[in-house]
Amino acid sequence: MAIVLATSMIACRIPGKSIASNYKNVDQFNFDVAQGPKNYHIEGYLTRSAELGRRPGLLVLNGGEGNEDRCIQMSQGIAAMGIQVACVSIPGYGNSSGPSRFVGQPSVLASRKALDMLAGRSDVDPSRLAVWGLGHGAVAAGLLMDYDSRPRALILESGCYDPLTLWPEAPLRTKLSILREVWPSKRILKERSVIAHLPPRLECSVLIMHGEQDNRMPVRQAVKLADALRAHGAKVETYYFPEASHDLGKRVEPDVRAFLRDNLLGQTSAAAS
Repeated sequence: MAIVLATSMIACRIPGKSIASNYKNVDQFNFDVAQGPKNYHIEGYLTRSAELGRRPGLLVLNGGEGNEDRCIQMSQGIAAMGIQVACVSIPGYGNSSGPSRFVGQPSVLASRKALDMLAGRSDVDPSRLAVWGLGHGAVAAGLLMDYDSRPRALILESGCYDPLTLWPEAPLRTKLSILREVWPSKRILKERSVIAHLPPRLECSVLIMHGEQDNRMPVRQAVKLADALRAHGAKVETYYFPEASHDLGKRVEPDVRAFLRDNLLGQTSAAAS
């Protein structure tokens, strides 16, 4: 009996088994990345659209807000729109190995590899890619945008986009959270600043969502990013939720679907044209 119980407990810990088995259109999307001698195992799931042919792809980067279960539930509605959706936890979140180091280089490497894998699929149109980042995942998505021009649409939710200005005014809880992950020197904070690394010109559409009652990442971070993106040529939409805190939950889904419909599904692939 003890052996049977131990075996069942081990089986329950198999990453993705209990999640993917609940859906007919969900597969594992796990991979590994390395930084120097350190290896990071990244947990991910792909929700497949029922529509045939090369479809647009959406990469969702989870970084503390929500979890893989909630991401996959959300992805069902987006997949029904005809979009392939990959849900990935950046290092230090979900079942991905860490630590996060306040969205350090491993998170950027993991985000780029996830985008490479999604774009390389035979059922994905690489000319129609979008990235949605939540919490620290929004920082990873923003840094990916700074260095990779492939995403045509980005959704940034509840992120910190300029740590240099955040640190002096950050709530104590946020400062302690950062200190647990990394020493906040000026160099380190600048490395993690989306605004500090924006390219001269951006040709993408960006949806920024933030709660005005967010007591972890002030809404000023979102407002400042929106202004900077517009100055660099990006098409920007913003939704600031007056009563919402850090975790925006399901309230954002109608706005996300509308944004993807206008800025991803509305773009015709080069192959089709």
